[in-house]
Amino acid sequence: MKRHFPYLSSIFFFLFNNSCTDSVTPEFNFREGLIFIEGFASTIPGNSFVAINESAIEFGVYVVNFVEDAKVSFDNVDTNESILLNGVKGVYQAPDDFVVKPGERWKLSILLPNGKRYESTPEMVLESVPIDNLEANYDSQLTFDVGLSRLIAGHSAKISFTDPVEDINYYYWTYRTFENLDYCERCVGGYFREECISFSGGVSGIPYLDYTCESDCWRIRFPQSISIFSDEFTNGKTVNDFEIGNLLLYNTEDMVLEVQQISLTPAAYEYYKVLKDLIDNNSGLNAPPPAALVGNLFNPVDSEDIVFGRFTPAAASTTSLFIDRSDITDDTLENFGIRIFEQFEDVVPGPPKTTTSCEESKFRTAIIPPGWIDN
Repeated sequence: MKRHFPYLSSIFFFLFNNSCTDSVTPEFNFREGLIFIEGFASTIPGNSFVAINESAIEFGVYVVNFVEDAKVSFDNVDTNESILLNGVKGVYQAPDDFVVKPGERWKLSILLPNGKRYESTPEMVLESVPIDNLEANYDSQLTFDVGLSRLIAGHSAKISFTDPVEDINYYYWTYRTFENLDYCERCVGGYFREECISFSGGVSGIPYLDYTCESDCWRIRFPQSISIFSDEFTNGKTVNDFEIGNLLLYNTEDMVLEVQQISLTPAAYEYYKVLKDLIDNNSGLNAPPPAALVGNLFNPVDSEDIVFGRFTPAAASTTSLFIDRSDITDDTLENFGIRIFEQFEDVVPGPPKTTTSCEESKFRTAIIPPGWIDN
């Protein structure tokens, strides 16, 4: 079962491509060709992955593009075991049964198609801390959206856990949400045949065409924020109702929330603290990444070659929560309008097509998420 968590790549995209608002012309000497690497080797099967992206400016807009055809491996520095990762859409995935264990030391090795090499310093896997409770509390006025100039409804995700007394602990939370999809594709100004194809010049009056999912399919969303915590003032105590993120009301489909609680080393915590400050202060939209954002990755043959990101052997615990949203009547962020399907009179090749498959990707899956309840 593929259950990777490529969430920081979406955060880097947020920092360098203002995709939620109008496009922004660069206001500083933005460098193309910057490499961003996000890697996790997890104690949970199916959750180990590496995302490699490269910065670019396309039509005056910041973007980060996934780097394909790299050779990526996790290397155990004590046993010399090497685990090769397979490239899928937008991420390099470790074998589904691969896990790291507390006390082991691992590093990341990468060979890019252009011959550049990157690796990480070795890092030890810590002990995970269990999640005691997970809640998602609904609020019809959860947060204010500046772009829409209105309050947005949604759920506030909160967790409780008991901090071990023996050590100083650092935590990082990430999550995925799964929403059951009825429609898998919408082609604007065209029709779907493996991909959206534009109408020929003789077709008019059809703004878009919709296609239902041939099987059960779930859309996957990731956080666009960082949630971290240090037990400096709570060592050995129970932490209750700690807020880890807002789940905005994009639609009213039922949803599964799946949370990971990751134990970090002090160095990893400092890295994510810098990233969190950068995002929370919004300076990232028109500022180059600070030097402090450079993590534990480096080019072994060129010390002047700067690479951003981090590899973290992640001791994690996980839990899931099913959220019934059938009674919610507040306005949603998504509004698909009238559904339009292919008909016999439409000028498209072959017989009408009204369905399509649920293509596996980091944002979509046909695998039933843990905790899903059929209503």
